[in-house]
Order: sequence, then C-alpha cells, then structure tokens
Amino acid sequence: MLPFVISGLALGAVYALSGVGIVVLYRATGVLNLAYGAIGAIGALLSWQLLQDGWPVAPALIAAPLLSALLSGLYGGLISPLVAGRDPLVKAVCTLGFALVLLGLCYWTWSDDPRTLTLPTDTAGFDVGDSGVRVTLTQALALVLAVALTAGTAALLRWTGFGTAMRALADDREISALLGVRIRRVETVTWVAGGAVAGLTGLVLGSLTRLEAGTLTFLVIASLAAGVVGRFRSLPVTLAAGLAIGLAEAVGGAWEQTAPYRSVAPFAVAVAAILWLQRRGARARRGGTVEVRSAGTASAEPAERVRPLPPGDPRSVLRVVVGLVAGAGALAVLVPLAVDGYWVRVLTSAVIFVIPAAGIALLYARLGLVSLGQVALLGVGGWVALRLAFATGWPFPLVVLAAGAVTCLVGIVYGLPALRLSGVDLALVTLMAGGAFQVAFSATGFPDGGPGFLGRVAGSGMQQAMPRPSMAASDTGFFRLAVVCAVLALILVVLHQRGRPGRAWAAIRSGEAGALAVGVALTRYKVWAFALAAFVTGTAGALLAANTGRLDPISFRASDSVLLFAVVLVGGAYGLTGVVLSGVVGQVVPAVLDAAGVNGNLMLVVFGAGTVHALVTAPRGIGGRLEDLRRPA
Repeated sequence: MLPFVISGLALGAVYALSGVGIVVLYRATGVLNLAYGAIGAIGALLSWQLLQDGWPVAPALIAAPLLSALLSGLYGGLISPLVAGRDPLVKAVCTLGFALVLLGLCYWTWSDDPRTLTLPTDTAGFDVGDSGVRVTLTQALALVLAVALTAGTAALLRWTGFGTAMRALADDREISALLGVRIRRVETVTWVAGGAVAGLTGLVLGSLTRLEAGTLTFLVIASLAAGVVGRFRSLPVTLAAGLAIGLAEAVGGAWEQTAPYRSVAPFAVAVAAILWLQRRGARARRGGTVEVRSAGTASAEPAERVRPLPPGDPRSVLRVVVGLVAGAGALAVLVPLAVDGYWVRVLTSAVIFVIPAAGIALLYARLGLVSLGQVALLGVGGWVALRLAFATGWPFPLVVLAAGAVTCLVGIVYGLPALRLSGVDLALVTLMAGGAFQVAFSATGFPDGGPGFLGRVAGSGMQQAMPRPSMAASDTGFFRLAVVCAVLALILVVLHQRGRPGRAWAAIRSGEAGALAVGVALTRYKVWAFALAAFVTGTAGALLAANTGRLDPISFRASDSVLLFAVVLVGGAYGLTGVVLSGVVGQVVPAVLDAAGVNGNLMLVVFGAGTVHALVTAPRGIGGRLEDLRRPA
C-alpha cells in the first residue's frame, strides 16, 4: 500500500500545484483558465524535443516554463481583454478554444504518441525506512513545490503591495481602477506567472506519468476539482484537496476491482463539491463555486449580437419542415450519385453528428447553458443500442427509440443540477460527468455479443457486429436512413423551439426572475430541454453503432465533447443552418484534409481559433452569417 500512497501524494501535489495556479489567476482576473493543461503540455514537449536534440539539460528544462509563460502572457494580453466585460462562462469557453489551438499545435508538431520525459531528479531519491519503498527526488520535489507555491502565494497576497492589488481586483475591479490599481499590469503579470507554473507542472507530470499532449491538456479537470473544493478562493483547501484527490486515485489502483475506475476520483469529487456548495447556498460574488448568476440575464452573449429564431406561427413552422424534408430528399438522391462509397460513409457520419449538434445548440442558444458531456450521452445511446440489438433481436426502429429513451433518462439526471446551476458551474458538472463516463466506457467496453449485463465476449471469443436493418444494409441505404432520422430529430427540435416550450425557454434565457413572474415553471422546462437534447443524442448514438457495427471507448472521450461544442459554436448554434454546418465542418472537413495529405490535427487549431473568433466577434457562427446574407436588407 505504501507505494500507492507515495505515488498518490506526488500525483496529488501536481494536481494541487495546477489548482493553486488556476485559483490565483481566477481571483485576479475572473477567468477560469481551462487552457492551463495545454499551456503546460506544449512547454513540456518543447523541453523533451530540446533534450532529444542534444541540448544541455538546464536550458532545455528552463524552456518549458519560459514558453508556457510567453503563451499565457500573450493570451492574457491580447485575447482575454477582448472578452473582459463578458459573462464568466464566455471567458472560460474562450480559454477552451485556446486550449484546442495549443493541443492541435502539439499534435501537429509531435503527434499524439506518448513519450517518456526523464528528469535528472528521477534517478535520485531515498528509501522509506526498512520497507524497501523508494521515493524519487521528482516525487518529493512535486510535493515541496506544491506546498511552497501555496505558502508563497498566500504570503504574497497578504503582505505585498502587488498582492493587495490582486485582492482588490478579486473584490471589485471598478473600484480598484478608481483607486489607481493598474489592472492590465496586474492581470498580465498574473497570466505570465500562471503560465510559468503550468510549464513546471507539465514537466513534473510528464515525468511522473507520461508525456502526452492530450493527457496533460485535460489534467485541468483534476486541478479544477481541487479548485472547486477550495471554492476558488482558499489556497490551503485547494492544496489539501489536490493531495486527497491524487491519493484517492492512486490508492484505488491497489485493488483489482477498483483499479479500472480509479480515474473517476477527480470527477466525483468535483461534482459532489459543486452540488454540496450549491445546496448550502454558498454563493458569493466571484466566490462560492465559480460565478454569480446574473439577476438580469442568463445569456452568455450580448442580446444585441445574437438573434435566436423566435417561436413562430404554424405557417413558418410548416415552411421550415417542408424545407428540411425537401433538402433531405435532395441529399438522399444526389449524394450517392455524386460521390463514391468512402465519401458516402463520411457524409453518413456528418449527418449523424448533426443530431447531437442540434442538442447542444438547443441548450446553448435557447437557455444559455453549456453542456460539455454530450459525447458521453452519444456513447450511452450507442451502448444501449448495441446491448439491445444483441440481446433482444428487436426491430431497428425500436432499438433506436429505446436507446433514445434510456439516454433521455440519463439526460434528466444531467439536467437536475441545472435546477440550481448555470454558467461555468453547469459546464464543469457536465464536463466532469463526461469524464466519468469516459472512465466507465474504458473500464467496461461496449457490448460485442457476449453474455451478461455488459454483453462482452470473454477472452478470444468471436465478437459480433451490430447488424444494420435489411432496408439499409448497404452504405448508400444507411446514408439515406441516417438522413431520414436526422430530419425527424431536427423537426422534433424545431417543433419544441417554435411551440410553448420554446417560448418558456426564451423567457428563462431572458431572465429567470422574469420567467417566474409570468408563470414559467423553471424546473419543468429546464429538465425538458436536457431530456430532449439527450433523447435525440441517444438516437444518434444508436445510428453511430449501427453504422460502424462496433464502438470503441476511445471515441467517447471528454475532450471530444469539448471539440463538438467548439464545432457547434463555429458552425452556429442559433439556427438550423449552423447546426447542419456543424456536422459538415466536424466530419467532412477533416476527411477532405486527410485526402489532400494535410495533417488532420490542423483542424484542432482551426476549431479552437474559430471558437475564439465566434465568441469575440461572431457569436452566431458561420450559419448566422449565411442567414444574414439571405435575409433582405
């Protein structure tokens, strides 16, 4: 057990180190930096590359915090001011876009292969008593750095003029400016210092675990869990929480039964902490958990800059439905005639992903809610469809509906936190839940025709593929079936948006107090929105399972939910044009680049930059711009 404890304390120290850096930046700038892990990852990879190229150890290792500090400072000085006056949710999502840019650059330059980063401190160490357990200097250094950073930052905030300025910004930015606090200077220094700490964190974590850009980028989830427990204010509590999370994660690997699920510890801690703090009503301005719900609006975008379609009369709804049916008919006929089998399969995936994109757009555009766990729901729908197809022999339409219904129930559970949460809090809860599903999918796998509840084939047994319906056994036939299902899902969403639920959602987005005043049942309509988004996403999961025959857990990572949300923002969440474009952009464009011999990781850079651009200057995305061109002047 002692080796697991030592490993857990070292890992927890890294979580605490990152958590303290995130908390300090949040207290000074009001920005929840979700790009923290990516900033550290690119610095650590640069140091690895310099070591491979024969550089001396000291300059190569110093390059990591230097590059990370530079990138963090550039974001804080150039991009962050553009969204400084916006909702905390917009600020956080903007850093997600920056994270995708950095992750794409990492994959583009170094690929996604895991590497080993060896530090000089890895070979030195000491034994613990007579147990024979060895503690490396790297593990001890991680703990010392976490404690020293926490103590040093607390002292800086308490006893220095710069710390006083940071605390003043945390209390009230406007009054701080009136009192002569140089806000931009304080924020820039904080961004640079946070980036340097991220670079150090990347080096230590790359040595303790593995150096892989995706792993380091989403280290931020565990660090956020520590920050949440500390209510994004208390540095000592954040330190203790980080150590506890790392300890729980490592000790969970000591038993065979719990080892596959040990990585769920950060997600469980964060979700429990957010819900518990909310239950206690522990909300204070820029304290509590993360943000204060605005009394006037729940919107994440300025009202004058976005124009979600209002509820319409029956004639306008009929026009939309007829347009969808006509467009679907044209696609079903023309696409198989125009492209070969490969592109038919690519376009089938694009059509399927239009459905979860519609769910994300519904929540974001209608209610101002960000769900970063939609790909997990896609996996739930696929899991249910595979299990039912192998176990029951039900007709395919019934399997699709059942998958949607079960996912709908899961979506209702997702939606329950939305009764008390909004903005960044809700985004974090859904991201953590998506991470927990990722761990569960990796531990259990997807059904492949075996017995028992999990439906897994043991050992080297023959795995089965989910059969397609006889009327859509060919790629062309299944493409047409996917088009029909996507149109039905979009029509279902449109009918809700243009009907009574849509009017209720519009009222809630404008302001919950006003919605209550006019008699809108907040609980009912919020849960309704999550249930509808989950239902259509579950049906898409069933289509995805039937399209490929089998599903792989690697396709349902928490990072994929972030990417899908970014694609929806780029395509446009405020209209059907943007939703359809989201499927095309997310699936077809990478295939085009791959066919052209261009590194597909370029799309991460494009999606990340597009997310930042959409939030800063074009909140209605590409689809909104196209709709503006069609609208008469």
